[in-house]
Amino acid sequence: MKTADDRAVEWVDDEAVVLNPETGDLHYLNAQAAIVYALILEHGYEGGLAEARRMFGAEKGFEGQLAELLADMVERGLLVDG
Repeated sequence: MKTADDRAVEWVDDEAVVLNPETGDLHYLNAQAAIVYALILEHGYEGGLAEARRMFGAEKGFEGQLAELLADMVERGLLVDG
């Protein structure tokens, strides 16, 4: 899994907006989702998830939220097989 190569990201405070230039769709990421996305961009998929778990893993329900977030990112085309 990896981030889609052609997505344009605009960081706004602690959130992000990701543009799919093919469809014109905008995807808004809240603060925690933006951090996870940024970590994957910086460290790759596995490294980014490891960093996210290090940062947020102690929070109750984090693993479930992470699984939902990743599934949503795949559905939106922000993460692709690679």
